[in-house]
Amino acid sequence: KNEQQLQQSATRRCACVLSMSEVPINPQLTLMDFPGGTNQDHQGHVNRTEYQHMRSREDAPLLASGSGTDSPDINDKEREVYFNDPQQEQKFSVRSQVINLGNTIVGAGLMALPKVVQTLGIVTGVTALVLVLLCTLKTLGYMLKESTRMNSTDFTHVVRQRLGVNAARIQDFSIFINNVGLLIIYLRIISDVLVGDAEYKGIITDFISEKSILASPYLSVGVVTFCVLLPLSSLEKMDSLAAASASGLSLALLFSVITIALSCVEISKNGLEGVSFGPNPLYFSGDLVKDVLTLVSVFPVIFTSLVCHYNLLHVKQDLPPRHYNKMPKIVRTAGCGCVGLYLLVASFGYILFKDKVQGDVLLNFGCDALEPLVGDKGCIVIAVAVRSMYAIVLSMTFPLIHFALRQTEMSVLFEDRQQRQAPAARWGITLANLVVSYVLALKVPNIWTPLQITGAVAAGIIGFIIPSCLHLVAPAQERTMASMVTAWLLLLMGVLVGVVTLYQLATGNLG
Repeated sequence: KNEQQLQQSATRRCACVLSMSEVPINPQLTLMDFPGGTNQDHQGHVNRTEYQHMRSREDAPLLASGSGTDSPDINDKEREVYFNDPQQEQKFSVRSQVINLGNTIVGAGLMALPKVVQTLGIVTGVTALVLVLLCTLKTLGYMLKESTRMNSTDFTHVVRQRLGVNAARIQDFSIFINNVGLLIIYLRIISDVLVGDAEYKGIITDFISEKSILASPYLSVGVVTFCVLLPLSSLEKMDSLAAASASGLSLALLFSVITIALSCVEISKNGLEGVSFGPNPLYFSGDLVKDVLTLVSVFPVIFTSLVCHYNLLHVKQDLPPRHYNKMPKIVRTAGCGCVGLYLLVASFGYILFKDKVQGDVLLNFGCDALEPLVGDKGCIVIAVAVRSMYAIVLSMTFPLIHFALRQTEMSVLFEDRQQRQAPAARWGITLANLVVSYVLALKVPNIWTPLQITGAVAAGIIGFIIPSCLHLVAPAQERTMASMVTAWLLLLMGVLVGVVTLYQLATGNLG
């Protein structure tokens, strides 16, 4: 009799889930109609995750433990027990996740944005940054909605269920290209900071001969890569990097303060002569086609500067489930804070160096440019301080970028959850990624072109095309005409920027 009552109760709950999924109710349904989460339609409206969510709210263990989870990496029961422990609850905070997400955003893009403002002018450049921020917040919102609907904190799992296997493969490939590209760019900037390039000196070459073995980029960058970045990048959980992220963001803020202070000195001495507020005549000649291509070519750099979608659900995963509803606030806080920092550094960095600004603005922080403003001794102190600070910022951001790359690679290479959690696999993949990034970074002449290519191809897919497609296949009751138009515009923007950039690359006009 008890078993019969339990069966009837379970049938009513199943019927409730089906009614929420807009699927006709079969009163004869039993628990056997939900074998391991395989009973779902192609849109994912009826799936075991929704059933588990309903079950957890009613505290009724209707399915046997170990029968599957919503995500390949997460066991709901384990997470519930883990986060209900008060000691574990204290280890997780919304602030730490804001810092982690913010540090994912702030990185190499900050160094390239003064060049963007130089190209577009201050007013046009600021407008472009704010526009891309609003678009980014919209696409991050699409991802959070689908993550909540699928009850999953795995980006690939959400894409696979909503858009299919091929879309998930494209997304994994895009994360690989985007994050490997960023790791190469980060190490290239660290090389510029330490040893400079053919035109500018670095911290080491300011004090010793360029012919010294200590001035070799292979030695200096190798020490940083394998003695500092390898241990940090091998950490198992992203939340473990919260302290490093906080220090990185603090130094980025200090860098912006120094840049603003130097710009004020420059303005007091030379005014705003040579500063363009609209499109810079150096890049815009009046030819409509060429001007449009030039305008579009800077957007990949802005895309790369703001795309953090690959780590969004990892940040959500590190929160206790009861705090999942705070993710929109985390996204808004991190995004708006980072764009505020971007606007200050990009605008004042351009005012400080004007048309001499480099694709990596750290190269400009040398005595040649700073000595007229702060004297010969002051320029040495500021140049070393600024470059050292941003080398530390990149070292703190590097593991966060690598974390998403490693998680994607492990999900592709290992189907078994225990294999993915094995320390040997984690360290092996981390070492392989760093070796590849280290070798390629020392072959790249500058960061501007890699940023354009990475932003156009990978960041455009991750940040605009896939999230827009997720919204376009959402249930009809969650879509309005306005939201559909917005999603289509975001999708087309990602496609347009990618096509134009690849065209310029093929014709040799990218730069």
